Amino acid sequence: MTTQTMRNKYLTSEHAEKIHDVLLVASFGLWALVLGMSPVLAYNMLMSA
Repeated sequence: MTTQTMRNKYLTSEHAEKIHDVLLVASFGLWALVLGMSPVLAYNMLMSA
């Protein structure tokens, strides 16, 4: 395996790791939004009925 091939493989895995980190943070943000807003929406629905 040449040095250039190893370098390209490392750069690709580094890029994939950054994408994985962004998706992980986005999924936590989405769950926080869902779990935080559901009681508020339920309360509003109960109080308006």
